[in-house]
Amino acid sequence: MPLDSPKAPGVRPTTDRVRSALFNILARDGIEGARAADLFAGTGSLGIEALSRGAANAVFVEADRRQIAVIRANLQATGFARKAEVVAGRAERALHRLGPRDLLLMDPPYAQPFPAALIARIGDAGILGERGVLVCGHASRVLADDRCGALVKHDDRRYGDSSLAFYGPSREAA
Repeated sequence: MPLDSPKAPGVRPTTDRVRSALFNILARDGIEGARAADLFAGTGSLGIEALSRGAANAVFVEADRRQIAVIRANLQATGFARKAEVVAGRAERALHRLGPRDLLLMDPPYAQPFPAALIARIGDAGILGERGVLVCGHASRVLADDRCGALVKHDDRRYGDSSLAFYGPSREAA
C-alpha cells in the first residue's frame, strides 16, 4: 500500500530501493518482536516497514506538525496505529520518550551535518539494547563517523546518492 507523502520543504522520503535494501539486511537478524523507533520520521515509512515485518511496536519522532498528521494518517491506513506512538518534537529532545529499543532508524535531512552527537547520546544513554542496531541514512558524499560515543559503525552501504550507516554497541565491550 503506497503511503501518503505530500511535497513539503525538507521532506525526502527514503526511496523504495534503499528501504528494501535496508530491511533485507535487517531481516538476517530478524525484526520479529523488535521495539523500533523512527527518528526524523517524515512520512513514517521506515517505522511502518518495521511494523509490517513484525516489529512489536514503534515510536515515531517528528518535529514538523504537518508531517505528524501524515504519519498518523499512514498509521491508520496501514492498520498499525495501535502499535505506534507518535512524538511531536525534535529527535534530540525526545530521547527520554524512547525507552529501550532494539531497532533505531533515522533518516535526517541531508542538509544537516551527520548526526554523530545525537548517535553518541543515544548510545551513551543506553537506549539501544546490547544486541540492537541503529541505522542512519546519510548523503553518500558525507562520511559517517566510525565511532559515536558508545556506538561503533559496523557497516556503511551506498545506494547512489544515499548511504546507510549501521551502528551498534562495541563488540569489545560485549
